[in-house]
Amino acid sequence: MKNANVFVDVDLTLVDANGKLLGGAREALQRLRDEGCHLFLWSSVGADYCRTVAQRYDLTEFFEGFTAKPDIIIDDMPSTCVTNFVYDVQQEQSWGALVERIIDRHVD
Repeated sequence: MKNANVFVDVDLTLVDANGKLLGGAREALQRLRDEGCHLFLWSSVGADYCRTVAQRYDLTEFFEGFTAKPDIIIDDMPSTCVTNFVYDVQQEQSWGALVERIIDRHVD
C-alpha cells in the first residue's frame, strides 16, 4: 500500500493521560513520513484540539491535516472504510516497533 494514509489518535495514542508525548512517537512519525505515508491527526475532541497538541510538541510538520474522529461515514464502498489495519499503540512493545510492523505489512 504505497503512500498509505495514516490517521493517528491523540489521547492515549500520541499522548498519555497527563498529556505528555509518548516515548518514541516523534521518531515513529518521522519514519512513517519518510516512507511516504500521509499522516493525519484526529480526536473525538476535534480538529482544534489536535492542532493544539501537535503545536505543543512541535509535531505540526508531520501532519497533513487535523480532524475530528468520524462518527458517521458515508461512502459508495463502505466495506473499504472498515479495515483490518487498526493498531492499538497501548498493545505494542513501543511506537517504534508498531511503525516497523506497519511499514513491513502495508507500505511498499
